[in-house]
Amino acid sequence: MKHAKIRGIQAVRAQGSDVKSLIEGINGDFRAFKDKHQGEVQELRDTVDEHASKIAAMNLNGTGQATPRGNPRAEHDAIAAFGRGVESALDKFRPRADLSIDGTGGGDLSKGGATVFPAISDQIMQRQFAQSAIARLARRVTIESGSNFQEPQDLGDVGTAWVGETEARPTTATADFALLDVPLHEVYANQKITQRMLDDSRYPLGDWLSGRIADKLGRAAGAAFATGDGIKKPLGITASTLESTEDATRTWGNIQAHFTGVSGDFAASTPQDIIVDVVHSLQSHFRPNARWVMNSKTAGAVRKMKDADGRFLWADSLAAGQPPLLMGYPVELDEFMPDIGADAPAIWFGDFEQGYIIIERPGLRLLRDPFTDKPNVHFYAYSRIGGAVQNSEALKAVVFGIEA
Repeated sequence: MKHAKIRGIQAVRAQGSDVKSLIEGINGDFRAFKDKHQGEVQELRDTVDEHASKIAAMNLNGTGQATPRGNPRAEHDAIAAFGRGVESALDKFRPRADLSIDGTGGGDLSKGGATVFPAISDQIMQRQFAQSAIARLARRVTIESGSNFQEPQDLGDVGTAWVGETEARPTTATADFALLDVPLHEVYANQKITQRMLDDSRYPLGDWLSGRIADKLGRAAGAAFATGDGIKKPLGITASTLESTEDATRTWGNIQAHFTGVSGDFAASTPQDIIVDVVHSLQSHFRPNARWVMNSKTAGAVRKMKDADGRFLWADSLAAGQPPLLMGYPVELDEFMPDIGADAPAIWFGDFEQGYIIIERPGLRLLRDPFTDKPNVHFYAYSRIGGAVQNSEALKAVVFGIEA
């Protein structure tokens, strides 16, 4: 055995050059594998970074999510520094907002560029959602360019006919089409603050400015979605043309109204009947997502209604955070809706996602003006937004008046 072991060692030593070559080959293959793997990992990282950048760009204006993206504290600090005159404070935001009006980009405010503030945009969204039921329920579309949004609408079904085996097949009726055209409008806020307050580093300028802009723009948009006349602002739902005829015969774009028959009040004898009529006038395919929308004062009057058996039509929510029900459908409160009054369309019912559309351009522009109103510094912010009725058959109104 000892002799065999010596022969084995001698054999290995004799073949030492071959072992060395084998090890070098293995090391070479490993290095090649490692280089290839690192290249693939880097390529994957580049792809992820690219997609992340695109997602961030798409989320600049806020899309109804409850939590802000990015770092709101850092954004407020940057706005505060910008407010005190540090122009470079906003540089890190500008690459995320290359939306120059003249198409040159670069985020240069002096050339019409847009500096986008995700935290402020989210605050504006939250203000709208908290105050405007229509903003919360409507369909929202974001466009990257242009001054309006256009979309074709199919207004009817194609015709059909029954025929025998050998009979001719003449052309059947074709569907009618319309073009939905929603223009964008500009809403702005112009806040001023004294130079002394700007110089006081203890003053939370970023928080103040963000909150004020969000509050003003949010309230302005919410009010327009409800009552805007379409002149320099969105066409609000209550400003739509109303008529009492049913869907099959009513002019497209006009909304069916149910009149109470009493100016500024419900009918004295059977006030609950109109609520029932409204529900059953809405086509069945709109009802699964249907909501009531009214303000708190109107809701106070409606919740007193009872049916013929003395049961309340209104049912309070049994779960926290859930809306009450009227005739089995959720009630959303919107304080921008009109009060009950003479000929007021104060109660609305329907599928608002199908019925109303909101168009918005991403980006909040912010300009600082320390020159025109010394010793004050003005902060001018604006955004562009539009809104209009999208499908008039998806919505119904209760009008407190007598049909003309």
